[in-house]
Amino acid sequence: MNTFSEVLETIDSFPIEEQQELSNIIQKRIIEYRREQLIKTVREAQEEYKRGEAKPATTDEIMREITG
Repeated sequence: MNTFSEVLETIDSFPIEEQQELSNIIQKRIIEYRREQLIKTVREAQEEYKRGEAKPATTDEIMREITG
């Protein structure tokens, strides 16, 4: 397995167009990963709500709970 620095060195040897394409691919993967995590979080919250473990709250109520 390559170390992070080895990967970066390899990428440095790519033409700039390929570096840009790699950057675009990574950005799209990160966006997709975050989207999947958000979907998972929303589904978990919906299930908690259905089980009565969560209740609707206003922004002010949430902030009071967070800040004590």
